[in-house]
Order: sequence, then structure tokens, then C-alpha cells
Amino acid sequence: MTNPFSRRTLAIIIVVAIVSLGAAVVLTVLGDDLDESAPSAGADSYSVSAIGHRGLVDILAKLDIPVIKSRGDSSAKAKNGVLLILEPTVSDDASKQRLRDLAKAAPRVIVVLPKWYGSAAVGDKWIEEANMLPPSEVEDVLKTLDFDYTTGISRFGAGKDFRGEDITKSPTIRHDPQLVDVGEHYEPLVSDPQGYALLFRSENVYVLSDPDVMNNHGLRIPENALFTVNLIEKLRNGGPVIIDEVVHGYAQQPSLMRTLFRFQLVLATLQVLICALLAIWAAMVRFGPTKAAAPPLAPGKDFLIQNTAALLKFGGHHADALRRYLMQSIAAVRHALHAPAMPPNQMTSWLERVRLTRGGTISLVELERDAHTADTPQRTVEVADRVYRWRMEMINGSQHRS
Repeated sequence: MTNPFSRRTLAIIIVVAIVSLGAAVVLTVLGDDLDESAPSAGADSYSVSAIGHRGLVDILAKLDIPVIKSRGDSSAKAKNGVLLILEPTVSDDASKQRLRDLAKAAPRVIVVLPKWYGSAAVGDKWIEEANMLPPSEVEDVLKTLDFDYTTGISRFGAGKDFRGEDITKSPTIRHDPQLVDVGEHYEPLVSDPQGYALLFRSENVYVLSDPDVMNNHGLRIPENALFTVNLIEKLRNGGPVIIDEVVHGYAQQPSLMRTLFRFQLVLATLQVLICALLAIWAAMVRFGPTKAAAPPLAPGKDFLIQNTAALLKFGGHHADALRRYLMQSIAAVRHALHAPAMPPNQMTSWLERVRLTRGGTISLVELERDAHTADTPQRTVEVADRVYRWRMEMINGSQHRS
């Protein structure tokens, strides 16, 4: 069996698979978040248009007031703070029920009634014109929040000189102030000289009747910014400001994958992935054709030499092997130099005279003595190395010879 892919093709396949997996994870974790970067010209906290509320988010952030643009489970997030519902619209029973549940579940809620709708080109973040919603749509929101006893919406008046508790400077509404006649059933907190309410409440729900106080266009007036910040600061009770964006279509469905890759849980997720990769790597037996098993006996002389040396070392015969190696080396030198036949003692003297004549540096007398006294494997190897170099000097000549 042969590998059907070349190394280069295999590397490309692996890289493409890793990139595809990474892209799938990124899109799963951040796919919904990419919608936040899309331009918006509506009455939401992402919009920088005149009727949007991006300016409110920026002001709160600069004042170090924690603010969260929520895309799900907003009531639970506002448990220790205030929930801000900006200009909701109710077009069917489902949206009405959700708005009603959202307002009842949070401990403190500010509902800003809708007033404007804008016209903008596709993909543009600025509106070309703004038009007022019909009063009936505003009244539908009030009825959904169980404010059934308000007597009507007023869009007349000066839009200034508002009075109320904790107001240092009156907010100003430049265009068609939208106020509510709350009658005797609800508590007006801020009202104009004619008694129409700009801010009123019922239990935990505070209603701001005109969004021009806190939208991008209205916040350009310092008094409006002061009024808005003071209202939010009073109701948030030291907690965060949660701006619900599900009412504007920015709902984000719960996702286990997204949760696993959110900080700080992403640290544990990465640890598990690394452990899994290491386990897979360790468990991989092969990739490609089967690797041939090594032969029981390696070819060549190296295996035979190593095995013989191991047997000699195990039997303790290294000294005998060294003396035998010295005798064979002397015989090889005698044969190469055509030495005359003589007894061993005389042969040693003859070879020493030849060494001195040739300028050799290793003495045969010392080699014979060391060969008989070597008692350790390390010492045996050192003497054997000198025997080999003596043999080379006697046969081929010394490099020190003049």
C-alpha cells in the first residue's frame, strides 16, 4: 500500500482543514457579534443617526457607568441595576407579551416611548428624513405596559420649563414635545406647566414620554444630558445599565459553542483541546504505508563487532583480548618491515631501534607493559588505541619524522 498523496498535497489538505475549522469556530462564536458593526439608522443603541442612541452609550462609558447592550436575557442582567428599553414597538401579540414580561421581571425599568421613524438608504447610518409615528402606536406601548388609564398623547407645548423632583435645570425638547396626560392614576415625576407628564411611573416602571431628551439629537443640549444622566444614576442603584436590544431585532440565541469560547471559560476550553490533540498524536500509529519491521540481525560487520565486544566485556576477557591484539599488531609490523627471525626480546629491541630511526613517538616497551597492567575496560580501550597508532606509525611512518 502506497500513500496516494504527495507530502506537499498532504500539507495543503491539513492547512485547509485547520483553516476551515478555525473559521467555523470564529463564525460560531462571533457570527452574531458581527451584526453590531453593521450600520444602523434606527432608534437603537447602535445608531449614530439623529434618532439613535449611540451617544447615550458613549456618555455613560465616559462617566465610568457600566453599560451593556443586551441581546438576550436582559431582565436577569439588570437584577442589580436598571433596565433601559429604548423606543419599543409592538406589532403583534408575541412582541407585546415579551415587552410585558421584560418590564415585570426587572426590578427597575426605564421605558422610552417611541416617537420617530427615519428613512435611510440601504447600508447608510444617517437618515435622510424623520417622521413622527402615529399616536396610536405610542398608546399601544402604554397599554402593553398596563398603563390603561392614561387619557391621551399630547404633541403640543413649548417643550421647556419642566418641573419635578431633583430637577436642577429643565430639559428642552425642540420639536413637537410628546407628553402624556396621566390623569390621577399614575405618579407624574416631571411635567410641563400645563400638567402633561414627561416622566411618570407605576411601581417599578418609569416611562419617559419623549425620546428627544436622550437620543443623539437631544443629547447635544447640555440640560438634556444632565437630566438623562441624573435619572439613570438615581435608578441604577450602583449597578449596570442594561440596554435591551432584542426589541430592535438584535436577539442572540444561546450557544454552547459561543459560551465555551468566551473569556474566561475559553482558557479551560483551550486546555481541553490541547490535551485532546496530544492524545490523538500519541494514539496515531501511522499515516500512509506500513513501515517495514527491522530484521532481527542487522547486516554488515558492525553488529558482529558490537556483539563480540559485548560478550568479551561480559566475560571479563578484555585484558586477554588486548594482549592478543598487541601480538597480532607486532606480527603485522614484522611482516611489513621484513624483520629477520629472532626471539621476542630481541625483536622488541629491533623494533624500538627502527621506531627511533623513523621518528616514532609511541614506545613498544611501554605498550607491552601497559597491556599487562590494563585492568579496566576504559584502560583497555585507551591502550588498544595506542597500539593501533603505533602500528600505523611503524608501517606508514610518523608525521613527526624529519
